[in-house]
Amino acid sequence: MNWFTFLPLVVTLALGTAAGRVVLPLHPAWEARLLGTVAASTTTAVAGTLLFVAINYGASLRPQWADRLPEWTLIGDDTPIPATLGIPATVLTAVGLAITVRLAAGWAEEIRQARRAAERLPDTDVPIALAIPGRRGGVLVSRGLLTELTSPELRVVFEHEGSHLRHRHHRYLAAGALAAGLLPPLRRLDERLRLAVERWADEDAAEAVGDRVLVARTVARVALARSQGWGAVPGFAESGVVQRVEALLAAPPAKSTFTGPVLLAGMGLPSTVLALTALQLDHALALALLS
Repeated sequence: MNWFTFLPLVVTLALGTAAGRVVLPLHPAWEARLLGTVAASTTTAVAGTLLFVAINYGASLRPQWADRLPEWTLIGDDTPIPATLGIPATVLTAVGLAITVRLAAGWAEEIRQARRAAERLPDTDVPIALAIPGRRGGVLVSRGLLTELTSPELRVVFEHEGSHLRHRHHRYLAAGALAAGLLPPLRRLDERLRLAVERWADEDAAEAVGDRVLVARTVARVALARSQGWGAVPGFAESGVVQRVEALLAAPPAKSTFTGPVLLAGMGLPSTVLALTALQLDHALALALLS
């Protein structure tokens, strides 16, 4: 094992941290794609590198285990992993697994709660709109929303929530939440990703109804009524309301048909490649790449 083993971890973590702080002039759709890719690849790189070191540390302590492991999981030489690296990697891998299981269980429970709420939510006077993913999902609105909003405003809500379902935005939210849960430096990235997803749905709604001011007014009205939602299934006006309204009252963003794909390829794909190599690095491969 050499310094190259930790290169995917360092590069992707630095990229993810920077992505959460640097504002790029992209359409929200491309911003969400970029941030989601960086979040997923950074999580994979860090978790993969720690798992790789932990496996090889275990093989150093119990050489007989090495014969039962796939060759690609082991370092090419017989250099043992020092305890100063092996123990922290093993502990962090176990903690990361526990956090992942806890988050996954929480997301599943939140979606189940949302589906159960579908039976009682329509009768509440609080204006609520939710996009519930899955085969039994759909757009759920309350009686309060139906009575509070006008027909054009209701169309805005359905277009917005339909965008969440159509583009599977819950997967972006899951990638960001997992990255933030495992890696605290990526919390800013998660916040930006959540806002980008909502802005993406806002822009889809504005394009569908052809009135940006109407969409901005609808977001503000529902927010003032204190719409509430769940973490995995956000409410219509739960995240970044001020920023969303300001953006809708400004000129529509450019489609980013060139800069979006270029930045995604330039930032997302290399980090993904590095993340995958973190699972397969060994001494011989490192020497070959460094020569």
